[in-house]
Amino acid sequence: MIRLAMDEAKIEASKYYIIPIRDLRIHDLWVAHVVSQTPKFEVVFSNEPVTSRLFREAGFQVEPLPFHDREIYSATEIRGRVVRGEDWDTLVPPSVAAYIKGIFGDQRLRELALNDDPKHLKPGHASHF
Repeated sequence: MIRLAMDEAKIEASKYYIIPIRDLRIHDLWVAHVVSQTPKFEVVFSNEPVTSRLFREAGFQVEPLPFHDREIYSATEIRGRVVRGEDWDTLVPPSVAAYIKGIFGDQRLRELALNDDPKHLKPGHASHF
């Protein structure tokens, strides 16, 4: 989906890397693991507090990313809208919406969200996704 969005935005693939990195869930090893899986870098862009702290402690420059209407453009909000059957596809690039629908990701997410607790259908209650 990242590559689809980058292509749609006309950003040349030669200008970026997409590198999947498995989460070790071991803070002491995280920075070394990321460094071992990526080309050399000097700056880390993150808003996640633990990641920022770990990289700062390892001597890296850490810069926050500006958020754009985070209340609307957040994965949690978008997943919540999918589950509740609300408009969500206008919040992602058209190519990403088409991909998610093409693999029935919206339907699968709604199925995963099914449980016997009705509060998950109310706006603002998608935090467990």
